[in-house]
Amino acid sequence: MITPTQMRAARAMLDISQGVVAEHLGIAANTLSKIESGQSDVSVSRNADIQKFYEREGIAFTENDGVKWSQEEIRIYQGTDDFCAFMDDVYESARTVGGEFCVFNVQPGNWIKMMGEEKYKAHSNRMEKLGDKIKVKITSKKGNKNFISKAFAEYRWVPEEMFNAKSFYVFDDKIAFMSFDDNDILKSRILVLKHSDFASGFRILFNIAWEHVAEQPS
Repeated sequence: MITPTQMRAARAMLDISQGVVAEHLGIAANTLSKIESGQSDVSVSRNADIQKFYEREGIAFTENDGVKWSQEEIRIYQGTDDFCAFMDDVYESARTVGGEFCVFNVQPGNWIKMMGEEKYKAHSNRMEKLGDKIKVKITSKKGNKNFISKAFAEYRWVPEEMFNAKSFYVFDDKIAFMSFDDNDILKSRILVLKHSDFASGFRILFNIAWEHVAEQPS
């Protein structure tokens, strides 16, 4: 478990307010304030949620109340809880950085399986509220009409022979390689590479396919 000292230091490194962190965690700002000051006991699960939030933002925790910037360029997510954490990362990038988000080879049912309809709806709503700050492009197999992200994204079809079950998601300076397991959803994995040059390169390739291969759904 991380300590209140580490929580305060991590938030200072990111230069964000208690309100921002509390909103992300779904708790009141004064509750977080008491946790950070050591005035309130924190459950193991809540402590883990706080730690995961900071780790997603690039913070690493060390012994003796230590805090440093993480040097990791690769992160792996597995299972339903991690999938929701990954989508939180996508949203935070959308909210704070914005820009173009490219999603290739989407099978919409996988998102619903991993998040559940209620959580996906909440994610869709928060992305829609960002408006023109983001531009989301999604390709799926020709004939698919399950446009679950149509509130904030544009869809195009790719020919069936170019489609497979592996997806990639480019956002900010990251590219995520997504592998879904139809037999055991808990084995589904996402590998996220944080590397601006690779992300830029895949974004260029995606847009070539978007402009010259993909077609508008009929």
